[in-house]
Amino acid sequence: MTKLFIVAVLGIYTTLNLTGSFNLKGNYQTTQQTAQDTTKYLKDNFVNNKTKFQHRELKCLLAKLKLNIKSYDFVRGKKVGEIQGIFIYFEGQALIKVKRGNQIRVKKMYISFEKPVSLYTDVSDLYNKSNGEWLPAEAAFYGNQLVKDIVSGN
Repeated sequence: MTKLFIVAVLGIYTTLNLTGSFNLKGNYQTTQQTAQDTTKYLKDNFVNNKTKFQHRELKCLLAKLKLNIKSYDFVRGKKVGEIQGIFIYFEGQALIKVKRGNQIRVKKMYISFEKPVSLYTDVSDLYNKSNGEWLPAEAAFYGNQLVKDIVSGN
């Protein structure tokens, strides 16, 4: 019974957050313009100027970024148990799921690291604790990784 109550409360909370932050029909034009502006900002300031950030710690890029990172996902490496980089998103995981379900592109930036990071260090614990949301612990951990490449994408 308590599980059902918790699921119901989480469902209501998620619905209220999604409808408050993103209306698929009414705000699509605004959201589309925002996505175009975000793409231009990322390309102009980071992708086209990636040499400023390559071979430096990710926290240098994070300090210059004027967008709030809301969530992230790691990208597995070629070897089992390693990640080669991360995708950073400027929207929360719940909103990303809704957009993908409605075939709306999600703005993100891919950052690859010079050295692969072991999944068995803090990566798995961080991701499981935050459920993919970008928190200060993630910023501190990934901020120490050296940037190899930066790519903007949808």
